[in-house]
Order: sequence, then C-alpha cells, then structure tokens
Amino acid sequence: MGEQQVRLVILAGGQGRRMWPLSHARRAKQLLPLLSGPNGERESLLNRLWRQLGKASLQQDTFIAISHNQAEALRNQISVSLNIIQEPMAKGIYPAVALAASYLYSVASIPLHETVAVLPADLYLEEEDWLETLKELPDQLRRHELNHALTSDESGIIVFRLESVISALETEGMPIPYEQLYRCFEELHGNLEGVMSRLFKDSPTFRMPEQPFCRINSWSSLAALQAENASIYNDSAVPVIMMGLSNIMVAVSASGILIAGQETALPHEELQNMNTVEQLLVPGYEAGIWGSAVVMNCLIGDNGQQTITRKLDINEGEYLNYALYMKRKKIWTVLAGVGELIRNEERSVIQAGDVVEIKPGERHTIQARTRLTILEAHFGTELMEDDRIVLADHWEEVLPSMLH
Repeated sequence: MGEQQVRLVILAGGQGRRMWPLSHARRAKQLLPLLSGPNGERESLLNRLWRQLGKASLQQDTFIAISHNQAEALRNQISVSLNIIQEPMAKGIYPAVALAASYLYSVASIPLHETVAVLPADLYLEEEDWLETLKELPDQLRRHELNHALTSDESGIIVFRLESVISALETEGMPIPYEQLYRCFEELHGNLEGVMSRLFKDSPTFRMPEQPFCRINSWSSLAALQAENASIYNDSAVPVIMMGLSNIMVAVSASGILIAGQETALPHEELQNMNTVEQLLVPGYEAGIWGSAVVMNCLIGDNGQQTITRKLDINEGEYLNYALYMKRKKIWTVLAGVGELIRNEERSVIQAGDVVEIKPGERHTIQARTRLTILEAHFGTELMEDDRIVLADHWEEVLPSMLH
C-alpha cells in the first residue's frame, strides 16, 4: 500500500436512545430505514453512506466500528463482505477511536505510517463528491507535518496517522492487541477517554468542501431534511394510514408511538429515558435480507418462566446466523415451506408440520429451500439478548465444519 492510502472508520455504534420508539440497543439510529433510497425504497443512514463510499471507490478501505449486539443488523442491511470492528459496548467516540486503531494495527496489519479518518455514521451528504476530499488527507497531514487533526466544521471527522494513537496507548501502558483491549474495554473506557482527549486536545483543524451536509442525530434533524409535509416511520407489522394531516411526523413500533409536529424540538432526555427499561427481547417487527420476524407475544409466569413467541419468514435461499443460546430452549414449528436444518453439525430436511426442539448450547441454523415460515417459541428464565452467541454469519462459513 502506498503512503497516499487513507483508511476510513465509520463509527456506527450507539446506545439506540436518540430516536425512540424505533431505535433500541440492537439497532441504533444509523441502522433505521428512515431515508428514501435511489429506487424509492427505504434505506438507513449507514446504508446510504456505504453506497456513496462505493461511488467514490472507498468501500474496500473502509472499516465499520459497531457494537457487537448490532453487528447482525448491519450484516442484514449490507450483504457484501464487510470489515467490521466489533465493540463490546457503546462508550463514546474517543474509546471507540482507540479500539478501532488497535484493530487496524494488530488485526488488519495496517502500517503505522498510514492515515486514518474516522467518520460518524449519521453523516448525511448531498453528494458523494464530498468524500473524494478524504483521499487527499494523507498528503495534507504530510505537507503540514501533522500527526492528527480535526475538522473545523460540524462533520465530526477525526484524522490521524495510525502511529500517533498507537504510541499514545503504549505510553499510557494500555493494551495494544485488539483482543486484549476488547476484553478489558469496560474497565478501561474511562482511561481511554482521557488518553484520546489529551491526544486530540488543541489539534489543528481543516475544512472539508463547502457542500451541503448535516448530521441526522435526532427526529428534529430528520424532519428538517425531509421535503414531505407528513411522514410515517412504521416499524410494526400493522399498516398505519395518515389522512388529512400536514406537518406531522409519526413513528410507530411495538415499543410505543410518537406523534409530533415537523418543527417540534423533541426533548432529547425524555426520549432517551423511554429506552431505559430492559426488555426480554426487542419486540415488534424486524426485517433484513434473510426475511422478517414478528414478535407475537411475551409472557412471564408466576414462577419466573419467560416465553417469547415469534413468527419467522425466511426468504428462499436465505438463512439464519449459525448460533447457540446458553440459557434457553427453542421450539420451531414449521408452518409452510421446506428448509435445511443444521444442528450440532448434523444436517436434515424439515418441512411444513415438523417440530424441532433446540436445547441450550445446541449450535443451529436453517436455510430456506423454499420460502419458509416458522413459529418460534423461546423458553427460559433469562431471555436477554446477551444469551445469544453467533458462531458464523455466512452459510459458507458453516459448511466447512460439516466435513469434519
């Protein structure tokens, strides 16, 4: 790689509290399908930015830093192979920058002299030509003899030579290997914040091109962007119809309903507090390349036994992640279609009328030979998201294990 190379890191983590009721811990605002895509379909902020990076020939040098519990939602949106830097939790920009630098150096083997530009995932660009300027950053740093810089506008871009961040971590005695830093991230995030704040404090600044951009980090900023005088964002499985109203924004999910005027400044803290109650499973409707899922019911019995019932629709040829659960049992009842089940590396065909019991610790996935509809029931006493362990994201990663 030449010295002119620039590596991009998109910070796509977040706690999912800014855009209630659609955002949540497994899907922060940048993953919400809020924008109109090129063919009229809904797309997310991150999907739009990724598409624009492709037009600027920058995708191959881009890494996406995202919370581990949102990585699956990301892969459901962008089907191509991604360079993903998983974060154990969302702890702010500077700790994420430190973790990303550790990954680039110790896992991706990026040379220390190369330039890294960190972009927020909620950056909305009118034209992808704006991104072409990023290719000039290595030359700018070298010409001005800089090791790190910030933008003087509100784009939120942080630029540095990789060596500057790695050296700062080494000086403070921080772990450099990504695996080590990941394991102690919760313990060290406060120290990482301090180290990176000192590094970038009073950094030189530079301006990006004078082209329209904004940050979509709230319902209010999204409303200011939209040309329509009425918008519906429906994350439920039921239709929502708006008639005879103008300058209104409606957001619907199983977590709640938000109705607000387009010019209303929504109280940020109040919306954040709506997401503080931990739920058994993110309820309602979710969709991806693989298909869709609807949570039909959540129950807690007097003895503490919890039950979640979902209906899964898996598109023909698509599959679920290869995963296991530690503390729950699942029962699949096939309502329609034919699929190939893999359970503990054993393959079988299941079809309408079949019932499959998946016990705690059993590795499992399924691929739909035809469109497949499954009634899925979860049983346990701790049905939280961190109970799930993903072993493989792609069907091609599962098949080699079948040969052993």
